[in-house]
Amino acid sequence: MNKIEKSAVCLLVLFVCFLSACHNKAGKEGAGNTRILTDMAGRKVEIPQNIRSVFIDRHSVQMFYAFDTAMTVNRVFNYNESEKKFLKKSFYENKPYVIEGASEEIVRLKPDVVIYSQELTKTNIETVNALQAKINIPVILLDMDINKYKETLAFMGKVLHQPEKANELIGFIKTYIDSIPAKARTIPEKEKKRIYYAEGMKGLKTDPSGSVHSLLIDLVGAKNVATVDLLPGKGMTNVSMEQIYVWNPDIVLVWSGNFDGLDSYKFIKSSPVWAQLKAVKQNLLYQVPWRPFGWIDRPPGINRLIGYIWLSHLLYPDVYKVDMLAVTKEFFRKFYHYDMSDAEALSIINPQPLLN
Repeated sequence: MNKIEKSAVCLLVLFVCFLSACHNKAGKEGAGNTRILTDMAGRKVEIPQNIRSVFIDRHSVQMFYAFDTAMTVNRVFNYNESEKKFLKKSFYENKPYVIEGASEEIVRLKPDVVIYSQELTKTNIETVNALQAKINIPVILLDMDINKYKETLAFMGKVLHQPEKANELIGFIKTYIDSIPAKARTIPEKEKKRIYYAEGMKGLKTDPSGSVHSLLIDLVGAKNVATVDLLPGKGMTNVSMEQIYVWNPDIVLVWSGNFDGLDSYKFIKSSPVWAQLKAVKQNLLYQVPWRPFGWIDRPPGINRLIGYIWLSHLLYPDVYKVDMLAVTKEFFRKFYHYDMSDAEALSIINPQPLLN
């Protein structure tokens, strides 16, 4: 073999080695592009190392928004102008309205991952597994239990590589929420406020104790007077005015939906039939704050944290001593990325319209 042939062979060998090295490097990089995550239901899920787009369900909206305001590919609520004021445009503008379960739409939107926040029941886990198999996109399941939000936030910080933000949000819970259950247990039985949670256009729908929709009433040490069937899903059991007379609550909390008109509150306040109820006579009728999300419910997500504080302070101000103005501003800054004025905070905390 002459010198030229030897040189050619050497070059060929070097080229093959170079290709092999490139292939091995690419393989290693490919392996590092994903990671195996154990979600809150104990499911092993392979997700991208760095998530850039997410599909959310109705219970995970505020949880995800607290970490990122632009990464979502869908919206699950239609926001009115007074709600949009407190939300980043990147969260809702040019995002299609697509809710959980719409598998074809999820595939079309091509998110890196799907995030569901649900009760960790066998049925819900099976549903999520079936969805993941159908859409071939990783689905992460979060625990929607309000008592486990610190764990959920820590988990989300891990998923999104944002441990500092997670610690900030967890710190808020430790400061303002963790002490509430212990204080609730100190309220004597005879001093527990009896609450009727009025839903529907005329206030003749409600949710009983044990419902996720009225959960905060139980947690702050009050009594839910409604003894009705517990409906699954969206709840709202029909009741009669006669039943409400018999229950004779100390306080009526009103959920008017996420509507600026507050029609339910106005109806109850001006109704001669409701006027016979002791709580209405004594002006112990309160519209639940709702901007930008319901404070007690609708949806039953992390938005309830500020409602947890608001309701405990409203019912038992001597037990739960807190500066609602300052706490509301802090919550909006940390969870909603919004710096609000005192006037804005007061308007949200006390949404009762002035009626003649």
